[in-house]
Amino acid sequence: MDFSDKSERLQFLKESEARCPIPNWDKERLARRRWVLKHAGTGGVGAEIGVFRGQFSALICEIAKPRALYLVDPWTTLGETFGWGKEYTSFDKLTTLSARQEAQARVADFPEVTCHMIEATYPACQDRLPDQLDWAYLDASHKYEPTLNELRHLDSHVTPDGVIMGDDWDPNPESAHYGVFLAVQQFVRESAWEIVAAGHGRQWVLRRRNP
Repeated sequence: MDFSDKSERLQFLKESEARCPIPNWDKERLARRRWVLKHAGTGGVGAEIGVFRGQFSALICEIAKPRALYLVDPWTTLGETFGWGKEYTSFDKLTTLSARQEAQARVADFPEVTCHMIEATYPACQDRLPDQLDWAYLDASHKYEPTLNELRHLDSHVTPDGVIMGDDWDPNPESAHYGVFLAVQQFVRESAWEIVAAGHGRQWVLRRRNP
C-alpha cells in the first residue's frame, strides 16, 4: 500500500480504527508517556523496539525529531493475528499486517524523518540497525529474561552518551509487566547504567554513569 498521499493515509487509518478501535485507556496513557522522549534530545538516530500500531512512533517523530528512526517489530512474522491482547488487539481481530500498515501510515506524516521498517525481533536483527544508536526505546517482550537480554545487547549498541528508554515500569509483583521492572533493576546492578527517571506513565530512562 502506498502511503505517500495524505488523504489515502487518513482514510486507511479511519477504516482500520473503525474495524479495530484503539481503547480509550490506551489513548489516555499515550499522552502520559510522551514526557520520556525529552531524554532522547532531537536530531539523532534512534530505534523503537516494539512498535505495534505506531501511535508512539508518531510521538517520537513529533517530539524527538530524529534524522533516522528504525522501527523494529515482528508483525506478520507472528502470523495473521497477534494471539494476545484482549481489548488491545480488538480480541485478536487486529491483523499483524494492519498494525504494520498503521505504523507506516502514521510515520509517513513526518517526511523529514527517514524511517526504516524492520520486521523482526531484537537482538536477532541487530545487524540491520546502525552500529551505534543515539537512543533506543524498548517496548517489546514485557518479560524478565527477554528484556534483560535486549538491554544487554543495547549496552554496546547505544552511544556512550546515549540513553535507553522504555515502557512498562511496574513495581507491583502482581502486574503482568513486573518482569520489565526486575530486568531493568538487574541490568543497572550489573552494568555501568543508572536509572535517570521512572514511574509516570510506566516509563523509564537509563543513562551511563560515566559516559
